[in-house]
Amino acid sequence: MTAVTDVLDEEAPQLPGDAGKAARQVSQETHNLTRLVNDLIEISRFDSGGAALVLDTVDVAAAIAATLRSRGWSDQVRTELPPRVFARLDPRRLDVMVANLVGNALRHGAPPISVRLGANADCVEILVEDHGPGLDPAVLPKVFDRFYKADTARTRSEGSGLGLAISWENARLHRDAAGREGSLVAGNREGGGAVFTLRLPREAHPGGK
Repeated sequence: MTAVTDVLDEEAPQLPGDAGKAARQVSQETHNLTRLVNDLIEISRFDSGGAALVLDTVDVAAAIAATLRSRGWSDQVRTELPPRVFARLDPRRLDVMVANLVGNALRHGAPPISVRLGANADCVEILVEDHGPGLDPAVLPKVFDRFYKADTARTRSEGSGLGLAISWENARLHRDAAGREGSLVAGNREGGGAVFTLRLPREAHPGGK
């Protein structure tokens, strides 16, 4: 299906009227289905205990900037990324977490969107903030639940409802030598808007202990 939609994407601009619209819609729905299947496979790995870290020493600021650049978000997001913050993390999972959090802010928050990086001796902290209405207090306990969407009108949106759940699982997968897990917490800014705080150990270990 994905291979066929690649062909449709090339032909859609030349197709007339309803045919072009239908081709673009089929292509979009196929991409959405692909994303959902990939997310479900990832969730199944967490449930089966098959999710494993592939660790590398990461320049965290450079990795965040690359995530934003690769998705065309650099001009839409304010950043505070101090240089030379290194951590031993899984770079693919870091990319997924940052992309999910920023994508969520762009879809459901309001500008300006910001990403701020901080660090101490033990962990790195990434804050993703927006200036929208924030999260309803009733939503906060459920925001990382699988398939949860706070607005029923968004049941047909492009998201699978799994992005934040996967990010939460990826954070917990990063453990230090003492077995302390990374964390992802949702909240609201005092001035309005949502804030997601991601904390990861600077020296993650594949087995935690």
